[in-house]
Amino acid sequence: MHVAPNIDEKRLNNAIKSFSYVGQPDGIVALFDNTLFGSAKEGLLFTGERVIYKQVFSDPISIGYSSIAKVEHVEKPVGDKGKLDVSVVVTLKNGDRVVLKDLLGCKYDQLTNLLDSVFSGFSEFKEERQLIPLAEMSEPLKVAYIKAVINMAFDNDGVVDEKELAEILLLMTRIRLSPDSRFALRSYMATPGPGASLGDLMHLMNTECPSGQERPLHLSLVKDLLNVYFSTGGSDPEQFAFLQKHRGLLLVGDEEIELAVMAIRNDHAMLKDDFTDDKMIAAVKLMSAKAAAIGTPLAAVYLSGSVVGLSAAGMTSGLAALGMGGVLGMSSMATGIGVAVLLGVGVYAGVRKLTGANELGQSKRRELMLNEIIKQTQLTISLLIQDINFITARLNSLIESAGAQDSQIRKLMALMQQLSTTGTVLTDRAQAAQQGSARLRCAQFLDERKLKLLTKEPTKASLKDHIASFYEPREFQSEVDGKTTKVTKLAIRKDKTAEELESLAGSFALIGYFDVSEVIMGNAADIAERAKSSLAGLFK
Repeated sequence: MHVAPNIDEKRLNNAIKSFSYVGQPDGIVALFDNTLFGSAKEGLLFTGERVIYKQVFSDPISIGYSSIAKVEHVEKPVGDKGKLDVSVVVTLKNGDRVVLKDLLGCKYDQLTNLLDSVFSGFSEFKEERQLIPLAEMSEPLKVAYIKAVINMAFDNDGVVDEKELAEILLLMTRIRLSPDSRFALRSYMATPGPGASLGDLMHLMNTECPSGQERPLHLSLVKDLLNVYFSTGGSDPEQFAFLQKHRGLLLVGDEEIELAVMAIRNDHAMLKDDFTDDKMIAAVKLMSAKAAAIGTPLAAVYLSGSVVGLSAAGMTSGLAALGMGGVLGMSSMATGIGVAVLLGVGVYAGVRKLTGANELGQSKRRELMLNEIIKQTQLTISLLIQDINFITARLNSLIESAGAQDSQIRKLMALMQQLSTTGTVLTDRAQAAQQGSARLRCAQFLDERKLKLLTKEPTKASLKDHIASFYEPREFQSEVDGKTTKVTKLAIRKDKTAEELESLAGSFALIGYFDVSEVIMGNAADIAERAKSSLAGLFK
């Protein structure tokens, strides 16, 4: 039995095709694999709307929960040796009956109870994504989330000190806040007196939160609150006054708080010299076991990324580099433009293919995670410079409006303006270099046929549209045998930022666009598919 978000990608793709499932991959809740060798091509597939039953050599049967009238656990004697034929009989409202049987190792009484409680206990059924990273949630929710952390900082000692501010800025970078939202939060931090109450902020977050994501969101918030608390010298959650005071508003228990503390300490341990790949793998496995024991997906702890600066994408990337990509199950969380969650995953996957993961040194893969932390920290510094520029401009405006004529003040104003402007120049230069570096890892001209071949798997289908959205048709001059002609090619759009190009580069690497073996396999699969269709037509 495989439960989202920890369903192996290969099994997930096999099941989607074999069960003729037409929804999004991350809408699958669970998968009962009824095959001997674990291909997941037969069995039961559960979504928020239906269960699909697939037997060997038979077409899949889809049963909508809302269409069920009755579910029975049936045991019939077979022969005279006391054997029983056990099954679950599902009677539909239209009178049809579906018999679920021959399920290896299935406890039919529990399956009966499950289906009975589903169809009789709910009046509405819909498919939902199983986990959504905070960066993909609504802007009002993200603003309220950061305000909750700011409230905690004020509650601690009445000010947001430099250590607290550093953690808040890193968090703002990880969840990709818009410039307008950052401006609103700057004002919120600068305004003396009490801001919005935590109760009001939690109400807004719960209202804006995608259905079914409330508990993961609350756990993620608790982790970020604890991290800021620890940054100022705190060490014991029991002594964390703000958390203990507001426990009633947060849907977390003591064991989930322990899991959050484990994640924070593990993240900080990553920065230590003696924390090798093997130690990190062991630590993540320990956390994964803890999360499973309390019935909480480990990915919930990392909805906002890692507290040392890794985004949710970077955390997934790092674990993929360590050969643990399935631990968080983040890849099944990305659909459409949400593929930004995979930012960098493909880069790490590509590095593993090019160099061989087993040949990397004991800390080389961890080094990739540290590089991602550096990149995120540099981006945070860039945003900090933007904030300084904003405040400098406002300060200059206020001084001028007050009619200050003192020469020393004017000299300091000019110096501050010069430093701010220089910071902007250096930031722009760094951004341009990063943009150029990311662009080099992308196809300058898109081969649509190649892209189609490499995104045939259901879990990669959303990458096709995502990658294509970065390109536009453009005319170029081509010279052949002394003759100049105009050709139209799909070229990268010029308005894409460095961060967006990083996402594109990661997507290319994830599908193996530059990997010869992936392209050959894609071509082979395409030829086999066409041959299969031709033979089917022939025998028909």
